[in-house]
Amino acid sequence: MSLRHLHTRLLLLLAAVVIAALVAATAAFALSTRNSSAERIARALHAQVVAADALLAQRDRAMAMKDLRTLEMRWRPELPPGEPRSMPLLVRVETRLNARLPQRAIRLSGKPVQLWVQARPPMQGWIGIPVLGEAQPLKRGLLFALVAIGALVLLAASLFARSLTRPLRELAAAAPGIVAGEPPPAPPRFASEEILELQHALADAAGRTHAAARDRELMLAGISHDMRTPLARLRYALALHEQAADADGRAGMERDIDELDSIVGQFIDYVRDGRDEPAEPIDLVAMLQTLAADEARQGRAWRLALPASAMLSGRPLALRRALANLFDNALRHGAAPFEAELDAIDDGWRLRVFDRGPGVPEAALADLGRPFHRVDRARSTPGSGLGLASVARIAGVHGGGLRLGNREGGGLVAELFLGVAPP
Repeated sequence: MSLRHLHTRLLLLLAAVVIAALVAATAAFALSTRNSSAERIARALHAQVVAADALLAQRDRAMAMKDLRTLEMRWRPELPPGEPRSMPLLVRVETRLNARLPQRAIRLSGKPVQLWVQARPPMQGWIGIPVLGEAQPLKRGLLFALVAIGALVLLAASLFARSLTRPLRELAAAAPGIVAGEPPPAPPRFASEEILELQHALADAAGRTHAAARDRELMLAGISHDMRTPLARLRYALALHEQAADADGRAGMERDIDELDSIVGQFIDYVRDGRDEPAEPIDLVAMLQTLAADEARQGRAWRLALPASAMLSGRPLALRRALANLFDNALRHGAAPFEAELDAIDDGWRLRVFDRGPGVPEAALADLGRPFHRVDRARSTPGSGLGLASVARIAGVHGGGLRLGNREGGGLVAELFLGVAPP
């Protein structure tokens, strides 16, 4: 059990309170009975000694011995062997008996404990009287009862602490789904009012998140429809227009159209980071090979260094967009040869994409990958500065990250970590 867990802290706190209460109760009982028990036992033994003396003073010796046996007392001519008892209670009893019988030898010994007191002259011998009413069995019984009560209280406290912390654990486990807009799990049957309030608040937040995600998707779909459709018509009209002013002007308009189309695509990719997409097993090797084959069909060659297989649980559409953005970034801002290497790191994977372009100034590396940030020399190319930012967001959704750096000898290396944080 870790002290960072609320259940452990509650249980330890309640255990400390119960133990302190038991210790205080035991100490109070011991102090309250310490003197009264010794005095009560000493008084009873003294009365029995007086009775034994009276019986032994009778002339009929046989009758006196019979009466002693009836009272469970014995007479012996000599003190029987045995070590004196050193129990604190018996020591206090012996002190009080010495005060009551100042001129007579006494000894408390044996098990069960016997008081042996020297007979009163002229009678010779020793009188044995059983010590009744010891407080030790009472104390042991009380201690057992206190321990049993403490164990029951701790058991109840553990169940109570678990009933408090279990709903919180369930909510923590459901937190990623709640953030994505899923409703929180149903509360326990006997949940507290505070847990119910938290459940209702999270359910309301999940509903708002789901509504916001739906509105966002509608907005993105509207942007895609309202901008890309007229852009496509404009491109088609330009292709058919035979009376264009000049070839350079038409080429410039086509570049503008391409840039607008790229910007819209990057906005959509950035917002759709895959959080709402269900995870499923993915083979990164197959995905990279498909992407490289698509590039080869367009005349762009990539050298791949891949293992036989690289399985990962992830969002396939989002991951494909991330890989395509990395390839596109190298093609736009770098130079051939283009390379991609995939290797395993701990329980995840690292993809490195290389190019031999001019690289990036060292001062600009820290900001590369921030939304809407572009290196000065790249501002002449179409785009919004969201390509690498989208890759970083998708990597974060998959428990990884993105790291960028310049290659020795020129060029840029982009490292995409999936299922493991960058070292």
